[in-house]
Amino acid sequence: MSQIEEQQATNVPQTTPSTETPETANSSVEDAKYLLVDDNKVNIRLMTNNFNKLGLKYQIAWNGQEALDMYKAHPERCKMILMDTSMPIMDGLHATPLIRSYEIENGLQPAVIVALVASDMESEKQRLVEKFGMSTTLRKPFKMEALKVVLDNWPV
Repeated sequence: MSQIEEQQATNVPQTTPSTETPETANSSVEDAKYLLVDDNKVNIRLMTNNFNKLGLKYQIAWNGQEALDMYKAHPERCKMILMDTSMPIMDGLHATPLIRSYEIENGLQPAVIVALVASDMESEKQRLVEKFGMSTTLRKPFKMEALKVVLDNWPV
């Protein structure tokens, strides 16, 4: 059994750098503009399939702390961040305000942060934007059409 199969069987989040995952095998991390953040392998697989079909280059983080660290190291590779709101270690609700603070402290152009949510409620979207600094929301699991709307409305 391969390392990936073993990890999937035990449902342990993969901590291998994103440049070594099958999802990004054809993607040059140096040219990436998107950061996909989710602790669920199925959700990551669905997102990477859509991004691959669109020819978009991305990186993967498995929790908010990894996303924050990756953003601080290379903000130019994280122009749009698709961030799950509920993850272990650090969730998107904690990571997003830290990213926003880092942007202000360093005079950076704000990244587009898309909250990946389970609900379409307008009140929840408003709360995530106003209280946590998200740019917008996207209901998951999302279809290609919904992703295209976000990409069209928030070009990076």
